[in-house]
Amino acid sequence: MNDATPIRVERRFDAPTASGLGRVRRVSTRHLVGPALVAFAVVSGCAAPVAKGGAGDGGVPVAAPTVVTGDHVDIVIGDTRGLAGPMTVVTFQSSVKAGNVTFTVKNLGTIPHELIVLKTNTPFDKLPVVDAGDPPAPAKSGADKVDEAANIGETGDPNLKPGDTRVFVIKNMVPGNYVLVCNLAQHYGLGMRAPFTVVP
Repeated sequence: MNDATPIRVERRFDAPTASGLGRVRRVSTRHLVGPALVAFAVVSGCAAPVAKGGAGDGGVPVAAPTVVTGDHVDIVIGDTRGLAGPMTVVTFQSSVKAGNVTFTVKNLGTIPHELIVLKTNTPFDKLPVVDAGDPPAPAKSGADKVDEAANIGETGDPNLKPGDTRVFVIKNMVPGNYVLVCNLAQHYGLGMRAPFTVVP
């Protein structure tokens, strides 16, 4: 399959119906490219992470995630060849309402990863890579991480091993722009970044 090949994408989720909570299915054909294609390959054998009470998407992420009005975000992080290939952060929701937000993060990669939520107006793919070390600190040479001063929440220690899932809550998230990153050495530069928005 090449990057321009259309594929059938099924998205399943629980949504309220006139008679209560019902099962809704959306089926569409989309072109997946770049990181989304990598995520499709990784996710194709399993369902998306869903925390109890969440509005998780049980299907395959697409290039343009939809805005939801809930307070729960499902995220898949991963890679296919460790530091030798591209890495991804794929969110099933690109935006949520302000307030307490629960993040469920699953590592479907081959090596450990983390997820950090940064509050910033800098575009998600333009954060300066100026730090190194653990904890990250400014580096005159050999920088391989972004600055974490805008960190408002994260998966924490230890890093997520392949197959691990972790849930964390950020309280009172305010409207604005955010960036989701893995800030292990070189991971941001290899593609582990995604935009995220909180709306009023």
